[in-house]
Amino acid sequence: MESVEIRGIQKERKLWVKLLAALLAVLLMAYELSRGQLLYVPIGLLVLLACFFRREHLVSQEGVDLCHLLFGLPSHSLWTWEEITSIHVDRKRAMPNVALHIRRGAAVRLFVFTPGDAQAVLDLAKQRNPAIQLGRMAGS
Repeated sequence: MESVEIRGIQKERKLWVKLLAALLAVLLMAYELSRGQLLYVPIGLLVLLACFFRREHLVSQEGVDLCHLLFGLPSHSLWTWEEITSIHVDRKRAMPNVALHIRRGAAVRLFVFTPGDAQAVLDLAKQRNPAIQLGRMAGS
């Protein structure tokens, strides 16, 4: 069986926004260090790290994964197909794309896909877990 990996649509921060935030964080840290206010330096470090943080939504044969990337180093949070109990389609929330509400017990993840990719995710879900409940959100 071939490996399938479908990537969700994520909003990307523009490069100039990342650079401006990084510059402001460095200036904040330098200013606070010069004043001897060490309390604000960790806040500046967190803002600086946030400039390099990325998140990806991935759907594969194994399941649904939230992949967090910091400096290219991945951290995965995988829900296997056996754990997923339902998927609800929401066509209004992300128009012209399709939002999928993927549920595992009480927890829900919202992934956005193109219409073709959303259908591929639903087909993969039916194939990998025949007991999964598929439905539509109210009003969509």
